[in-house]
Amino acid sequence: MISTMTRYQMLQTNSALTKTLTQNDATVKRDTEYYLANISKVKTIDEFVKDYRLFSYAMKAYGLEDMTYAKAFMKKLLTEGVSSSTSMANKLVDPRYKEFAKAFDFAAKGDKATSEASATTEAVSKYYQQTLENKEGEQNEGVRLALYFKRKASSVTSVMGLLADKRLLTFMQTTFNIPKEASKAGIDLQVRNLEKHIDIKDLQDPKKVDRLIQRFSAMWDMNNSTLEEVAPVLTLFSEPTEAGISVDLMMSITKLRRGGF
Repeated sequence: MISTMTRYQMLQTNSALTKTLTQNDATVKRDTEYYLANISKVKTIDEFVKDYRLFSYAMKAYGLEDMTYAKAFMKKLLTEGVSSSTSMANKLVDPRYKEFAKAFDFAAKGDKATSEASATTEAVSKYYQQTLENKEGEQNEGVRLALYFKRKASSVTSVMGLLADKRLLTFMQTTFNIPKEASKAGIDLQVRNLEKHIDIKDLQDPKKVDRLIQRFSAMWDMNNSTLEEVAPVLTLFSEPTEAGISVDLMMSITKLRRGGF
């Protein structure tokens, strides 16, 4: 099985080709053509939510595919908008909802909301990326999390931002071997625990983000490997090896030990 880091690097190195292949997928192409041809015709929240093809496309683009069924909830979110500090979008911990409400800002822009770049070209670009991440996740969830972290890291400005996003939190827990049970602790304790492992300013440094992804990938593979995936070459050595750790993974761990973090 190809390692998480190897697959991630392949996608990063061949990003232009990967994007083209994603765009040319028959289903993706058909759904995108429909979306671009019709989204700007939508003038109200009700029209938006009632058109399943448009609404589900937009929800997927902004990472909310699993909430497409919650139409009443999303209608309330869009109706309240983002201008008030007491609006639903600003009170919810998960930042995806606020991002969606800003992208389709019917509350502030009315019938012009769906003509904005955030609702058209930007939404399509996000849809392509989300489609790619979902596809990779079907083969290796670790790759999807690595791609997601790369995309989101620079937008995180606080430890709470990591705790509020389930995927980012999973990434951090895996990277630093933090038990999932730690999420049951009080928020203050969770924040202090994460602060021991990460300086939030590091997420603005692309090199440090890449090193975190390298460490995450090694830890992910170590935690998710099986006995059958042990590289045959390891059996040639008399030194004991932990079941499930491939040569590729061992090399990654070695690099991490040398590079810190």
